[in-house]
Amino acid sequence: MNKLRALLILALLGACVPTPTSAPLASPTLAESPPTNTAVPQSIMPTATIAPAQTSGPETSGLWLQITSPLDEAVVDTAQVDVLGSAPADAVISVNDEILIVGVDQQFKVSVSLEEGPNLIEVIASDEDGNEVSALLTVTYEP
Repeated sequence: MNKLRALLILALLGACVPTPTSAPLASPTLAESPPTNTAVPQSIMPTATIAPAQTSGPETSGLWLQITSPLDEAVVDTAQVDVLGSAPADAVISVNDEILIVGVDQQFKVSVSLEEGPNLIEVIASDEDGNEVSALLTVTYEP
């Protein structure tokens, strides 16, 4: 019976010992492989580009609009202002519902009547492909 008990204990002990399935990996020491910086430097990029309110920049279509006068938020003492600007030749310009076509010199001029107080002036340029760019100005008339 003692032999049986001894065999049973040996069998149980043999079953409880883990059997390694692979050799453990050696961890590198500082002398073997120095740490490397894997971070990639990032440049600072702006999240938005702010353009002047009276100008729309070149578009992929080639359509653009630049208002040279009056400036946005201008205060004037006359009841009429001339809206001066430039856009591509043959662009159609609408200034508060007055429509004109830009000449070969790429310049335009439209007179706009003002009421006392703040006045909105909307300038829209469009081309034959239906592309549009626009500018919105506020001009205040104080007599």
